[in-house]
Amino acid sequence: MRRKMIMRTLLMTFLVVTFSLSSVAGAKKAEVIQSSWMTTPIEIDGLSKEWNQDTWSYEKKVESNYAFANSENFLYVLYVFKNPRFLSSIRHTGFTVWFNAEGKKEKAYGVKFIEKEITADELIARMEKEQGPLQDFQKGQIKQQSPTYFVYTGEVIDGKGNVLTEASLEGKKEMPAFRSKPVKGIGIIHEFRIPLSIFEKISADYVLEPGQDIKICFDWGGFTKDVQDAMAKDQAEMNIASRTREGAAEMGTGERRDGTSRDRFSSMAQLRNRAKRYQIWVDVKLADKE
Repeated sequence: MRRKMIMRTLLMTFLVVTFSLSSVAGAKKAEVIQSSWMTTPIEIDGLSKEWNQDTWSYEKKVESNYAFANSENFLYVLYVFKNPRFLSSIRHTGFTVWFNAEGKKEKAYGVKFIEKEITADELIARMEKEQGPLQDFQKGQIKQQSPTYFVYTGEVIDGKGNVLTEASLEGKKEMPAFRSKPVKGIGIIHEFRIPLSIFEKISADYVLEPGQDIKICFDWGGFTKDVQDAMAKDQAEMNIASRTREGAAEMGTGERRDGTSRDRFSSMAQLRNRAKRYQIWVDVKLADKE
């Protein structure tokens, strides 16, 4: 009987100690990433020349570096993909920087950055909306130079993805901006500028300021309806080109050269696997003027 009591006491002690250690481990605070104070504006050009690599953090599971810097008015974000396979479907989904000022891993408001291809007429309409009427010769120059243009935009969205502030042409200094470029020896660089006042007209609780602690989420990729349509279109164009090369006699047979049938759903499954969604949460402390 006494032996049973001793064993029970030892077991209870073990469980209490284990629970206590687990609680301590669970209560361990996440690493806080310190933003750097910038006295001069960072040029948003998709390069990293203004960034000190000693301040870069590394996210192992997506093989990426990232860093933050801020001034009194702007937050600058650098995100570098070391391995292109982790880009996923970013070309179609864009890259969203989410904010939560309450210390929670919940998407409150974010800025969705995306590169869009638009026609010359659409570019003219956007420019006139923001800058006023263009002269006829200016419109002619835009149309003559190229039938389509790529523009970099940043849209303010809520946690459900609804657009709250329409995208604006990059170039207006008070608006979000970004650029993306592959740089040899470094990776595929994404560089962002976000006004600290960007959410103040939406919520008084989300007026960002130097010295503040916030949670930020990097969000990109996924197999959305838009991504599915875009990737399916790309896949179809590649298939057409491939069948053309194989010869007109094989077109429309529905079979590959080895006799197996083309499976649309198998193709969609492959596309889905290539379009994984990534969401990386980090704790950030904005720098304050020294």
